[in-house]
Amino acid sequence: MKTKPHTLQGPLKCWDIYSMHLAEQAIKFTKQNDIEILKTYKNKFSWSFDVETILTNNQFEALVLTGLTQEIQWVNKGFTKMTGYSFKYAKGKKPHFLQGEKTSSKTLNNIRSYLKSGVHFKESIVNYRKNGEMYHCSIEVYPLKDGNNKITHLLALENEIRL
Repeated sequence: MKTKPHTLQGPLKCWDIYSMHLAEQAIKFTKQNDIEILKTYKNKFSWSFDVETILTNNQFEALVLTGLTQEIQWVNKGFTKMTGYSFKYAKGKKPHFLQGEKTSSKTLNNIRSYLKSGVHFKESIVNYRKNGEMYHCSIEVYPLKDGNNKITHLLALENEIRL
């Protein structure tokens, strides 16, 4: 009786399927990294905000953490991918550097009003990438409060709206 030679095979015959799995793992790893960085800030500033639950239960491409006066303190890699601006460039600036000619003044006034009232809100805005390209962005902003219920920071979860 003649036997066929045994060849070693990978766990999958279709690398396209496996590459989708790897891409999903990379997204999970990136999100977990963002969570860990924000947990460090949470501990430093004693936020009563549940960073992990919010980031786990919401979709986002970019994260922007600002101080109360809206100067950017941290952005994730998704922000750089979305806008073309590096963390080094964005740090210390206010997000208005992303706005331009077609950014609605009404939307900006709405955002200012929400920020002044210290509430969680969602808004859509026209922003501009580093290369000057316009894009539509959905932002969801969470006020982050310390143990004394005082707002110390703002966290924006952002997604590009693809029309």
